[in-house]
Amino acid sequence: MMRYLSSVVVAAGVLLAGCESVSKAVLPEKRTTGEAIGPKATFASEPDIRVRVAAGVSSREISGPEMLVVRPATTDPGLKAQQAKAPVTVTSGPSGVKVVDAGGKTVEFPFSTDVEILPLGVGSQGGLAGGSQSLKVGAVRYPGFVVIRPQWNGNPGVFEVVISMPVESYLPGVLTHELFKDWPRQVFECQAVAARTYALHERARSRAEGRGYDVEDSTQDQVYGGATAATLPNEATRATRGQVLAYEGRLIRAYYSSACGGRPNSAKMVWPTGPGYEFNLLQPVQGKQRQHYCQASRFYRWEVTRSDDDVSRRLRAWGKAFKNDVQNLTRLRSVVVEEMNDAGRPVRYRLTDDRGGTYVLTGEELRNGLNQGVPGLPGIVEKTRVNSGDLEIEVWADTVRIRGRGWGHGVGMCQWCAKGMADSGLDWRTMVSQFYPGADVVRAYDSAR
Repeated sequence: MMRYLSSVVVAAGVLLAGCESVSKAVLPEKRTTGEAIGPKATFASEPDIRVRVAAGVSSREISGPEMLVVRPATTDPGLKAQQAKAPVTVTSGPSGVKVVDAGGKTVEFPFSTDVEILPLGVGSQGGLAGGSQSLKVGAVRYPGFVVIRPQWNGNPGVFEVVISMPVESYLPGVLTHELFKDWPRQVFECQAVAARTYALHERARSRAEGRGYDVEDSTQDQVYGGATAATLPNEATRATRGQVLAYEGRLIRAYYSSACGGRPNSAKMVWPTGPGYEFNLLQPVQGKQRQHYCQASRFYRWEVTRSDDDVSRRLRAWGKAFKNDVQNLTRLRSVVVEEMNDAGRPVRYRLTDDRGGTYVLTGEELRNGLNQGVPGLPGIVEKTRVNSGDLEIEVWADTVRIRGRGWGHGVGMCQWCAKGMADSGLDWRTMVSQFYPGADVVRAYDSAR
């Protein structure tokens, strides 16, 4: 099933967390409580996080230290852990998982048995190994240990690779890919708190659904590039250790994107809000007026010009793909704002075609529709891309001129605003109070390992 709540676009090293897939869910005004609002914000100790770094692969080389431990992920007393000389090559098939080490030794595990691989001597729970003792999957070094999970119920010849590690070991590898390396430390600290909160929120959802991993290492969630020795990401993680954002004692979905363009968006206008998604109704992730600082972003203001044929065909194709009435649009003649949020950002638009037909789309639906790929039309590139759902659209004869603000969905933290706030001397706590109004900073677990 497609995951609505994920991440979408990375460019120039900056992640736009959110989702390109927009639901037409009804937006109830009622308040709900419990796990549907969000998981509890405190833990007995630092939790682990399972990061899927590959899926649908038939072979992977794992290396790092000289000696590895290969063991079943189960507690079956008939299956024993074995040592293997690195590098090892992992394959799977109808007979199970096969691991061949550098000396030619083969270790096999039967069908339906997932397999863990970890450095020798790091303890029965996996733990962490530093420097040259950490694992490498292909060319990327990771903290923690590897889990091999074949598709036992479908195609056992392919498997996914999941890295299990403590949350605080995961975060520096996220921050490295979120922000420009020369940005101020306060930005990294603010991002660490948001990324930690997002990861723990998704972790709870994953385990409630019974998934074998918590987050992807890609734009599906938060881009993660493995272990890093970079100073700022590691210092920011340590300085904010265990700090998360909560509302009424529960984790919020701490969305973030590149540039808000001056008008924050509302989660309830971007993602589902029905059963299981009530957290998108929470106050801290709804757009409120605030001072903004993202003028330095090259996407603070932008303009795209396309033909009305291009725009109309893309909107029809998107409507057909997502079963939206806009698939019946003929020739686009006008687009007007139907609704704004409390920040003054347009969140709903009314489209009219040359036959008088009208269609109402949210800002993110309109953005996705305008960027829809269509056979026979040129691919979307930066010059033609619609970067956000905050738009002013004019139709002149056969030309559509689109003026926009910002880049990404605009909910929660604006990374370029954080940069501007840091340049103005604000600390990360002040930043998060503006990005997530009404949220509390909570210590989720111990401050020191």
